[in-house]
Amino acid sequence: MNISLVVFVLALILVVVFFKDFHAFVYFVVMCDIFLRIVTYLKVNIIKATAFGFLSAIPADVPAIINSFDLGVVNEILMLIYIIVYIIFESFLIRSFIKRKF
Repeated sequence: MNISLVVFVLALILVVVFFKDFHAFVYFVVMCDIFLRIVTYLKVNIIKATAFGFLSAIPADVPAIINSFDLGVVNEILMLIYIIVYIIFESFLIRSFIKRKF
């Protein structure tokens, strides 16, 4: 089992247990994905590979964590859940944007 998957699942369980809220679950998944994408961009485009070698152990994004183990249908189900989480996050953003007073 991949260590990044174990860390992600443990952190996800801690967020759910600590906050006990579905919104926290959605925001955690999206925050992790955005953070991993930023680190990957910095790793590829700005930071030299020899300067920070430990960055190579960080996965590119949440789908890379999901696809790190090959279980066929389970991967497809997890990716579907990932897409649904992003759709829910988008609805949170749209709802807060509409409620905002200019």
